[in-house]
Amino acid sequence: MTTPRLLLFLSILLLPVISVRATSNYEYGPDEYVTVTKGISPDGKIAITAHGNGELGDENFHLYLTDAGTGKKIGPLEEIKEFLDTAANAFAAQWSSDGQQVTIVWRVDRHEPLKAISYRITGRRAQKIKGPFNVKDGDALEKFFVKECVGDGKPSPKIFGTPLKHD
Repeated sequence: MTTPRLLLFLSILLLPVISVRATSNYEYGPDEYVTVTKGISPDGKIAITAHGNGELGDENFHLYLTDAGTGKKIGPLEEIKEFLDTAANAFAAQWSSDGQQVTIVWRVDRHEPLKAISYRITGRRAQKIKGPFNVKDGDALEKFFVKECVGDGKPSPKIFGTPLKHD
């Protein structure tokens, strides 16, 4: 191959890797809470939402347990303290079929393993079961995260409050 063709070939190969490692931030409206990927419980009553302040959404950023009908915050998920991204679609929630447990997966660094945390949801409260813990390469949670969050940047399934106008 000639040098320009080789460079084009290599850039095409590396493009997915570069996009996976990019940071995904979001500027939230003052009362805007955005549902994370797959964040609505199977019964449609509970949502896992994201909200933060500042241009990058990284000031006072938290994930919240939220009433999916009214949009009212039930409470912050305080155990999620380290994060790389602030956009809601950079977090994925995997619910049990009965909606009584949820595992949330996210990135804390571009080069480190993903993190996950599992909660039991009872009485509209989240009780930590396990985590935060590292997700191993090739693990089912990593495959779930890559399938749901890395692809086409799917929009949030539900937004509560008033979003800012973004270009």
